[in-house]
Amino acid sequence: MTATLEADHKLSLSEDVLSQGHFTDGMEFRVSVTPSGAMILRPNQPRRKSLVEHLRGLQGLEILPNREPLGPPIDL
Repeated sequence: MTATLEADHKLSLSEDVLSQGHFTDGMEFRVSVTPSGAMILRPNQPRRKSLVEHLRGLQGLEILPNREPLGPPIDL
């Protein structure tokens, strides 16, 4: 799989790369560059809730004391 950096700073992806993802024209990506110089592209997605936001959403949730037991512990 290859990509080519064009003279106008555009990155062209090869057909084998495009065939493996769900890419569409105009799709935006977040770009990260590692200290070693590797470039990571991640599709922009709507912001997901953080763990704290999920936990705050559980406030007021009642857990019944007579709920079904989980079963015996598993030896690893």
